[in-house]
Amino acid sequence: MFKQIAFLLSTLLLISSCGKKFNKLESGLEYCIIDAKKNGTNAKPGDILNLNMLYKTENDTVLFNSQAISDSFRLILKKPQYSGDINEGLALMQPGDSAQFKIDAEKFYNESLKQSLPHYIKPGSKIIFEVRLTKITHLKEYEKELSLAKKKKRDEETTLVNNYVIDHNLKGEFLPTGTFFTVIKEGKGRSANAENIVDVLYTGSFLDGTVFDKRTDIQNPFRCKVGSNGLVDGWNEALQRMKEGGKVVVVLPSNSAYGEKGYGPIPPYTPIIFEIELLKVLK
Repeated sequence: MFKQIAFLLSTLLLISSCGKKFNKLESGLEYCIIDAKKNGTNAKPGDILNLNMLYKTENDTVLFNSQAISDSFRLILKKPQYSGDINEGLALMQPGDSAQFKIDAEKFYNESLKQSLPHYIKPGSKIIFEVRLTKITHLKEYEKELSLAKKKKRDEETTLVNNYVIDHNLKGEFLPTGTFFTVIKEGKGRSANAENIVDVLYTGSFLDGTVFDKRTDIQNPFRCKVGSNGLVDGWNEALQRMKEGGKVVVVLPSNSAYGEKGYGPIPPYTPIIFEIELLKVLK
């Protein structure tokens, strides 16, 4: 809340500082930069910008406020897509700058947002952007930061999975993807191989025991194809080590489950557990 108030106050100061003293580029972009930094570096296309951004109509109807999304809002600076694009304005800024830009409303909606101009915005009017740039991160540096963050997440997952296996005294093996595989009941029927269609029962849960999905009705089993892209890697690994009548528990790190994006109720970088019972291998 305090940050939002501070940003709104800084916006009011920005507006009063700009007044009607706007410069204009040949493209038609109108801009006013407040407290321009002389020793900083301007961003280049491909750089990652940390900023606060608000844009609104000329009658002060707010259309977007980055503070409502995140305190560390980021976007990639792109090459201008049309004359007067906001990217032209952002390229003028250095870290610490605040600025105000006026963009043709129709061009912004049609070219940037790929939408029709809303009925409440008049053709020929302007969209007013108020921006405070806090940091510029070059793409290679950003990719390095991202790689380190991913490694940290995966190291944390490895620790969580290992601790779960130890705390629950599970006996089994770690498979090539990092999935832990433990047999609860040995199957005695046919083996499940790649391309086989199989009927299974399963329960999926988080490490704390919370169930996020299950199919446990033997009259309505889950039918799937072993080795298909429709199954996560941990499932494909497990099923190809099972026989009809077998039951296993697998602890999946995110790289053999739903990865860095997550899925449905499963957040990114989340290890999960499945208890799988193989009912039948179909021809």
